[in-house]
Amino acid sequence: MTDDLRAQFAEYDRAVALANETYRGMSSDERTVRAVAGQQLAEHAPSDRTDPTCTGCEGATWPCTTARGAMKYVDPRWN
Repeated sequence: MTDDLRAQFAEYDRAVALANETYRGMSSDERTVRAVAGQQLAEHAPSDRTDPTCTGCEGATWPCTTARGAMKYVDPRWN
């Protein structure tokens, strides 16, 4: 596994955790954003951890555009 792929898996795992996280005072908008991104992450998950393809894009390489967007969208550092 390459360092780039390892970093992408770490980013994906962090995004999945963030999508399921709530905190006191979270706005309904942020809750909705995280729910939508979490759904996209689930639909466009990697097929495996050695030579991943996107499970939502008919064998396209992972991470696909949707997965990359959801990983960025769920991250509060980018919003």
